[in-house]
Amino acid sequence: MGRIDEAKRIERLRAIGMKGKLPAVLTEKVIEAVRTHPQGEVYSIADGRVPGLVLEVGTGGTATWWLRYRQAGAQRRLKIGAVGAVMLKDARALAQGVLADVARGEDPAQARKEARSASQTVREYLDLTYEPRVLQHAKGGADTKARILFSWEPLLTSPIAQLTRDAIEKVLADRKAAEKPDGSRKTKNGTLLRDWSSFRAMLADAVDRGALAAIPMARRPEPIRKLRGNQRVRYLGQKDDENTKPGEGEAERFEKALAAFQSAEPGGGDFLRFVAGMALATGMRRGEIIRLSDKILNIRERRIDLTPEITKSNKARTVYLSDAALAALKLWNVRGKGGKLFSGEGNPDDVAAYWENRATRDEWPRLCAAAQLEDFHLHDCRHDYAVRLLRSGATLPQVRDALGHASVTQTEKYAHVVESDVRNAVLALGRSTPTVVK
Repeated sequence: MGRIDEAKRIERLRAIGMKGKLPAVLTEKVIEAVRTHPQGEVYSIADGRVPGLVLEVGTGGTATWWLRYRQAGAQRRLKIGAVGAVMLKDARALAQGVLADVARGEDPAQARKEARSASQTVREYLDLTYEPRVLQHAKGGADTKARILFSWEPLLTSPIAQLTRDAIEKVLADRKAAEKPDGSRKTKNGTLLRDWSSFRAMLADAVDRGALAAIPMARRPEPIRKLRGNQRVRYLGQKDDENTKPGEGEAERFEKALAAFQSAEPGGGDFLRFVAGMALATGMRRGEIIRLSDKILNIRERRIDLTPEITKSNKARTVYLSDAALAALKLWNVRGKGGKLFSGEGNPDDVAAYWENRATRDEWPRLCAAAQLEDFHLHDCRHDYAVRLLRSGATLPQVRDALGHASVTQTEKYAHVVESDVRNAVLALGRSTPTVVK
């Protein structure tokens, strides 16, 4: 448990306003000084009477009793309680009881953890463990929590240690079977797959932390076993036909509407011109563009080195900059803190959400209406980029790497577009008048 650093203890007691002869052990007067003289930093003061009992103080002066002890050569910590809820004399009595258990070879911290895990609900694990330890440090963590709360609501009050395969599959089956008033399915395949992926990641974390013995199933749950994610491909020019006049196609209408677009929000119309330009020129996702910063831009080498915390896959990848991408970058000269391309105060996730919502929910519909485009979303610029790459002669593995897909299987959904081009060319050749070579 270590020896008390007396010099450091004296310095701390003086800092919180203690004068005259200092007490050798914690007193109610010391505790009151701790609470009324916040230091703006986290620190601890040893009790001095019960070995291992310490008062851990937060930046604002809130304090908690903790007991430090050794079990089988390893350092352990056990929370006794918050100051105010647990008085000094009670904290000492509780700590002495714990030390007596340790002397008998028991491990109170492990026993408490097992008891808590046995009764902890899915919601409690999400709120008390998974969110503070994982989601708060993950890109889109708030969205992930919201997804779990919404899609797995029937299981939130179930003990996480007692989750079964049948319970999980019932939730998915019920959502899969639900229909809209028009008879179409309410929840799409891709949504069900993402919901399971988010929930499974939390269950895997619970297994790692000992709150769950094992994930209740080795493979996908039965209701989604053969489902495939979103296979939709939409690109500019897809709805043009042979009667479309030159200069009046989807791509041309989009380009004209984008050039004329205006906004009263920060950055004006240049914001959407930059985002759309980057999406069309690089295939980057909305969240990747919004989280760009100068430190990952390398204009001289014409590349962007996306870091894991930015990408959807949580894996680093390189994005190469064409002339069109460089032109889009030059269009946007706004900078926030730390060289971020999009400024804002407060929580970084909230700042990103403002710009993302503005791009997709607030301004994109107006742009598409002006361009007379149906069923075309910002994410479809990524599809358009992939289709243009394939049409230029790029291979599926090359397109996979450019888009940051985990496997070429995800990229294969674009292959039918090129196959359709070949088919149309052959049919067009058949309709033309053959040339007789003499």
